[in-house]
Amino acid sequence: MAGEQEQQCDACKGDGLTEKEQHSVELDENGNQVAVAHHFVSSCTHCGGSGKA
Repeated sequence: MAGEQEQQCDACKGDGLTEKEQHSVELDENGNQVAVAHHFVSSCTHCGGSGKA
């Protein structure tokens, strides 16, 4: 409808991107298992990257 504003996505606040965290278990230089967290940015899973609700 004319005059209506599109709502921005609450999860990404309209940016279309969100920071994510992935956890894994990896081996250190001595062969011991250590828990590792990887941080990265990708398209918002709630709005598909559009930034709109």
